[in-house]
Amino acid sequence: MKVNNRKFKQKLHDNAFSILVHRGSHGGNIIENTSDAVKVSTLQHADIVEIDISMSTDGDFFVFHDGGEKRLLGETSNINTLSTEEIEEKRFRNSLGEKITKQIETFDYLYNHIDHDIFLNIDRSWNYWDTFLPELDKYIDMHEYFVLKSPVKREYLEKLNNHHVQYLYFPIIASLEELKIIADYPNLNIVGFEIIEPEDDFEFVRAAEFDKYRNGDYMFLCNSIKLNDKTDLFGGLDDNLALLKGFDRSWDAVLNLGINAIQTDWPDILNEYRNNLKK
Repeated sequence: MKVNNRKFKQKLHDNAFSILVHRGSHGGNIIENTSDAVKVSTLQHADIVEIDISMSTDGDFFVFHDGGEKRLLGETSNINTLSTEEIEEKRFRNSLGEKITKQIETFDYLYNHIDHDIFLNIDRSWNYWDTFLPELDKYIDMHEYFVLKSPVKREYLEKLNNHHVQYLYFPIIASLEELKIIADYPNLNIVGFEIIEPEDDFEFVRAAEFDKYRNGDYMFLCNSIKLNDKTDLFGGLDDNLALLKGFDRSWDAVLNLGINAIQTDWPDILNEYRNNLKK
């Protein structure tokens, strides 16, 4: 059964482009990948909020991007190597490095502490789809608001394609060969693509093979986020360039390439830019 994508398509048409928030809006004592970050994202006019999934050794699902343990917890152990009890003992450090009382949230906790009409882009869950997809099935109120993604690997696509509920899905795609692979899985409920375009010639996003999707009903997502000084996710058109050199240098250029969704760490500023497009 394919989940109805009508609400998602309507969201794509509501504005000039959609705003996705990377790990939710965070800063100060508001910690990324928490229900608090989701709530603040809606205040900052996000259309979709990205969250990350990790799994304890007991098979319980937590909202956390593994690899961030030292920065967020002052710990060195990867969360995926810890038991549920060990994870529940951890406490976050805020943006100043101060230890606070906030705990890592389970997916169930986050679900029960947010409104159920916000789109969640669920990232990094693909390694657990054998058990995570059945877990998602229980949260019926948000089936139309869950949007999965993954790299294009057949082992992931098989699991998603064969699950009895076909959730909204967009692949993380960096080559035309990957676009061809997706065609082998007809049950996928594809609602868009996350375009990885490290080069600044943008030949990939302009490829004719995407033409059949350029009708406004599919999301073409670029990452404006800056992970570090080395990684270019979309040809150098990023948040830093927009904020420090001018919107015309970055976000204008992104939209001119046919992108209709931008993932950012600065949703309030991106929303102000979007509002000014209407004037």
